[in-house]
Amino acid sequence: MTGPRSLILLAALALAPLSFAQIERGEPLLRRPALGMQIRPLTLETAQNAGLTEAKGVLIGTVTEGLSAQKWGLQPGDILTKLAGEPVAAAADVTRILATLKTGQEVAIEYIRGRDIRTARAPLAPRAYMKADGFRVHYDQVVSQGKRIRVIATHPATPGPHPTIFMIGGIGQYSIDGDYAATAYGNVLASFADRYTIIRVDKPGQGDSEGPAYSELGFGQEEDAYLQALRLAKTFEFVDPQRIAIFGHSMGGCFGPFVASQEKVAGVAVYGTLTKTYTEYLLENSRRQMAMGGGAPGDVNNALRDLAQVSHHIFIEGLSPQQVIERRPELADAVRGNIPDGRTFSGVGLGFWRELAARNLSGAWLNVDAKVLAMWGENEFIATQWDHEEIARIVNGVRPGTAEYKMVEGSDHGFFKTTSALDSMTRWGQGAEFNPEVIRVLDEWLKRTLAGA
Repeated sequence: MTGPRSLILLAALALAPLSFAQIERGEPLLRRPALGMQIRPLTLETAQNAGLTEAKGVLIGTVTEGLSAQKWGLQPGDILTKLAGEPVAAAADVTRILATLKTGQEVAIEYIRGRDIRTARAPLAPRAYMKADGFRVHYDQVVSQGKRIRVIATHPATPGPHPTIFMIGGIGQYSIDGDYAATAYGNVLASFADRYTIIRVDKPGQGDSEGPAYSELGFGQEEDAYLQALRLAKTFEFVDPQRIAIFGHSMGGCFGPFVASQEKVAGVAVYGTLTKTYTEYLLENSRRQMAMGGGAPGDVNNALRDLAQVSHHIFIEGLSPQQVIERRPELADAVRGNIPDGRTFSGVGLGFWRELAARNLSGAWLNVDAKVLAMWGENEFIATQWDHEEIARIVNGVRPGTAEYKMVEGSDHGFFKTTSALDSMTRWGQGAEFNPEVIRVLDEWLKRTLAGA
């Protein structure tokens, strides 16, 4: 990694009576077409290697069997440049275009493999429903800020209500709708499906959920989707409303305390998250990753000096990238290097980061009236040990003995087995063996926390 643009970011108490009148389901959501591919931001370096002069397009990650991407013949590493005849400059364009298309509609694409420009045409495949596999599956929806949000529950076949895990995933444009083996966090959640109800929520605009393009999604809008889904979950007959634990990973660990402070839960577990201010985290994370990537100390300092100014102007003052360039032309290269499309930073809309920068993450934990578990992977390079120890200190400072910190041995940010933080960063995105240690730590805490709730 040579600069900030390559950064990987991030992630037994009386229950107040629930007012079911607050919950609005709306009409049932229709099934959307599924592209069946992971979308990643396209860096300028990758674009230039493909013969492009600008970072316009999206990089294809994993491809799901039987869905549209496979029918088009896409492979990991391809660059999608057109969808349904419209240019694709960033992930937000894919979301915007897909929202206008219907299942079964024949759609053409243009993509780059290596340096070859290719085209393909195929009908859009419908998203498959999750299959029951030793548990039962329930699809529902809830209205959040006028938009219907997809809520998916699995629960044991035995009579309930059951203790419940409410999953809040990390940052990024993806859907959690599908079988555990093929979706984010399935490698963790599948181990609990025979004993716990598990609630998953598609972010606004993702999967079947209504909402804006991902680049326009705000922190508060996503937070409210989780809050309304949690309130809905408490009405399910297979959910024990007094035995619910939120499990937040990465950015999900930032949402966790805000949601839990508005709707009572028995516990909040987080992994690979942060509690310091966002801009403080951004600079610290940038320095660590650039140094680990072999950046010269002087170059790293120069990059951090520019990033500190750019992040303040954009995330704190709320200036647009163009306004920063006009007012501070000496920062033009830093602005364009970090925000090449002028709309997103690390694949996420600038508005989301501005909202996050304004939030008091440490203060949010003071209002969490629940048991807390802060987990940190031993080989993390995205989140710090300090943040997780600090979460436990904050909570124990106001409710002694209710929070604990646990290091997950041999694990990285994605729950993979790695030998060091450098090993994790070097192999990031290439796939690695899953480390089940996170399941052991979480399972032991859930048994204690939800059994006595």
